[in-house]
This record gives sequence, structure tokens and C-alpha cells, in this order.
Amino acid sequence: MSKVEKASLTDQVYRQLKDMIVYGELQAGEPIHAGDLAERFQTSKTPIRDAVNILKHEGLVEIIPYKGCLVSQVNLKDLDELIGLRLILEGSAAELAASFATRQAIDKLERLVGTNFTPSSGISEVDYMRLNFDFHVAVAEASNNRRLTKLIINNLDNMQRVLYLDMKIGSTSTMNDEHREIVEMIKNKNPQAARRQMVEHILGTRNRIFSTQHS
Repeated sequence: MSKVEKASLTDQVYRQLKDMIVYGELQAGEPIHAGDLAERFQTSKTPIRDAVNILKHEGLVEIIPYKGCLVSQVNLKDLDELIGLRLILEGSAAELAASFATRQAIDKLERLVGTNFTPSSGISEVDYMRLNFDFHVAVAEASNNRRLTKLIINNLDNMQRVLYLDMKIGSTSTMNDEHREIVEMIKNKNPQAARRQMVEHILGTRNRIFSTQHS
């Protein structure tokens, strides 16, 4: 197998394993067995170990002496820092988007908020999570600041497991309404209101998650 093929296989395993953790198929504290995963993915143990090593650096798995490799627990301090970054980065992105968003960027935002998650919509929870991710990235892209967009994507990527939890305990209709309000402020070219709406949206996420963790 060439280096390119090995890297591609590792990437495929990494993405599938990450989805299993983010979307709850593998729960916090659950052991990860390279042999079982190799059999499941029809591959050798090497790409499994390489993928696990990447996830370890991302904080999604941890190695514990005498227990092996486990899905990591949610660290509330780290989570609070990530949410704090969201407030700074995404609040700024919404504010900039209200000043610099193109017609094309606004059209994309409106398409994303036009999709509702309901039991009859045919959209799965995982699909809705990806739509939510795409919406926040689209706001970042509308800011016309590539470095800011990269920082936001990285931060959101680190939070997907917790954001999935928030979607399950919160109201998707409320999330949809909040997204629409953000888009409306961007369309109206009201930077301060766009920032305020985004900050309130993220604080709502924070409050729901932390109330669950402390209950």
C-alpha cells in the first residue's frame, strides 16, 4: 500500500470513528478496541491506531493505564473555554457578515435556514447537525475573513459532540427561529444586532448544556 493510499484509508477510518463518537454511537467512557473496529471497517489495525491517535489529540479519546483506549468524558472547563471562543469569534463573524455579506452569501444562508427538522421532514438528526454546522460556517464565510472562518470551523469541529447533545435536549424549532433572526439582521445590514443575536443564540446553547451537566 502506498503512503497516499494509507493516508486516505486512515482519513476514512478517522471520519467514521469520529462520527461514531460525535453522534453517540460510542458513549463517553466506552472502550475502543482496535481489533473489533478493524473487523468492522474491514481493514488492518494500523489505520485504526492512526485514526485513534488523531482523535486523542482532538480530545475525543484518552489512554488510561490498565484500561486502554476509551472515549473521553466531556471536560466542562474545556467546554466553557470553547463556548467562550464561540462568543468572541462567531459574534464578530455575524457583525462582519452584516457589513460584507454578498447577495450570494445571503442566498446560501436563506437556503440553510429554510430547512426544518421535524419528524415528518425526512431529515435525520445527524443531517440536521450537519446543516447546523453548515449554517454557522456560512455566517463565518459571509464575514469575508478567511482566517476568522478557519478558526470558527476548528472550534465548531471540537464542539460537535456537545452540540449534538444540545440538539437532543433543546428545541430544533427554537434553533431554526434563532438562525432566521441572525440571517434577518445580516440581510438588514445591522452589525450590532447581528452580533447580539448570535451571542444570545450561543449563550442559549451554553445554558442548556451546563444545566444538563449539573442536574
